[in-house]
Amino acid sequence: MVRVAPKARSAPWLFRIRGSYRRKYILLALIIILLLRALVHTFRPTHNKIQFQFSTHTVLRSTNSGLNMARAEAVRAEFKWAVKRYKDVAWGKDEVLPVSGGFQTTRNGFAATLVDSLTTAMVMNLTTEVVQALDYIVSILDFEKDDGTLVDPFETTIRYLGSLVSAVDILDAGTLVGPIPRQSQYRGNILHKAIKLADKLSPAFDSPLGIPWPRVNFTAHLGVHEPDSLGDLHLSRGISPAVTPARIGSNWLEYYRLSQQAKDPVYSHNATRAWASLVWNRNEETFDGLIDSPMDSFSGFSLGHTVALGAGHDSYYEYLIKAAQLAPHDRHASRYSQRWEQAMTSTMERLAFRGTPPDSYRADGKRSDNGYLFIAQYFDGTYLNEMGHLTCYIAGNLILGGKYLQRNDLLEFGLQVLETCHATYITATGLGPESFVWEPPRRDPSDQLVDGGYEQVRWAISAPGPHEHEQVRKLGFWVSDARYFLRPEVIEGYFYAYRITGDPKYQDWAWSAFEGLRKFCKAQHGYGEIQDVTLPDGGGTTVDSSESFFLAETMKYLFLIFDDPDRLSLDEWVLSTEAHPFRIE
Repeated sequence: MVRVAPKARSAPWLFRIRGSYRRKYILLALIIILLLRALVHTFRPTHNKIQFQFSTHTVLRSTNSGLNMARAEAVRAEFKWAVKRYKDVAWGKDEVLPVSGGFQTTRNGFAATLVDSLTTAMVMNLTTEVVQALDYIVSILDFEKDDGTLVDPFETTIRYLGSLVSAVDILDAGTLVGPIPRQSQYRGNILHKAIKLADKLSPAFDSPLGIPWPRVNFTAHLGVHEPDSLGDLHLSRGISPAVTPARIGSNWLEYYRLSQQAKDPVYSHNATRAWASLVWNRNEETFDGLIDSPMDSFSGFSLGHTVALGAGHDSYYEYLIKAAQLAPHDRHASRYSQRWEQAMTSTMERLAFRGTPPDSYRADGKRSDNGYLFIAQYFDGTYLNEMGHLTCYIAGNLILGGKYLQRNDLLEFGLQVLETCHATYITATGLGPESFVWEPPRRDPSDQLVDGGYEQVRWAISAPGPHEHEQVRKLGFWVSDARYFLRPEVIEGYFYAYRITGDPKYQDWAWSAFEGLRKFCKAQHGYGEIQDVTLPDGGGTTVDSSESFFLAETMKYLFLIFDDPDRLSLDEWVLSTEAHPFRIE
């Protein structure tokens, strides 16, 4: 990271003018500055309030307040229990093994669960847990420690750096957690840790276009290729990596806020340059605003025609609208919101399809004329009629962005996608599968949702067999991967839907998921994954695995749905892809 000191310049011409003229010029300059500031303020972009005005609906609020407080406390109690179990057997390790009581290193041994869950403890105002985590981060956690393992800049940014930057914002706000002893000292030390980590990650941006390398070698201070399954590197730095949109464009929020906190523009500059090839895409796009992937990181040219909103693509689109919201006065804010609007309009018009109407679609048991609304993936002319749990994040993002930009059609689109994702949670466990497939019906010619029609679409997955056909008849889709990995995306959608519409049904949906988690995923030493959400016992033995995002995201969204909505208002905070809150200034 090269820093160029400004050249010395002679004294400004204004101060070489003598006498009364100098005073007149100073006065004139001040008047011009004030006028310019007034003009900038006048023409700054304005947006409607995002969050539902709960304060003006006192009857609704008072009716549900007791129930919400009890539910929020139940979530908080489970989080405290999980943190205690982690502390007992895996403190300072990346992940606890919830069944056996051991631990595993998955994120370079930087205490992923401890760091990632810090902001959840802060939002829940768990002072004891917060101080314990802060003490470890300040006194023990060492990002300089290197075991020779390559560091993933994507995961390290969203889980580690994002949490540290968010913690500074939360401490500065002074309204979510406290009182914290030695708060100002903690604040300075956490910011210092964030800066050190960002500097260690900076070689990721050392590429011709600033597109991040897949890995960073902390010892050699170099960006490198992703290793193979054995951890070996076979490609030299002279060969360009092929990267996906999420890896390119999922760091802007974290680095923008760090630049503001550290008063150093280099971090924001790196992140803005990193996703410039996507935001100002030079490639012809199959669908306006949607990136054809993967991309050659040295040239910025598309290497294929895969268009999707799930894994590898998701958080780039998520961050476009959140960047515009977090930094509405940034010079590129309008471009970010424009690109998001393009992408979501194309998604609605070109990738959204309705499945076969299920028997159980309506509450009265009668068949509906319309099936659930799904989002397809596109592979060079072929549509994949399979949707994953990860893709369900788009429901909340559509609801958020639709409200922010006053695009009611996109907001309604998001609510319909959320209803689809909720339908996958109506299972024997109350939890949803990793992926599901729908059977495309013949398209109604009057349906304007998809341009071109089903008859012109080539589908990747053909009609199901007898077992799957029975699921389609009952559910409107069939389950292709029945596992549940403690993922947050559907509950995240409930959170945004509730906070923006005020409809308490989304709280009920979230509570049902929480009860499923507590009943089927809770093991002796923490929460674990389950094998089959469709079976009454969850598929038998709980899987001995628990990623840090469960405490960082899933539990945070569950708590926030029932907590006082004014404490973390969507008009004052933006949540990262790992649910770390950043303050809008």
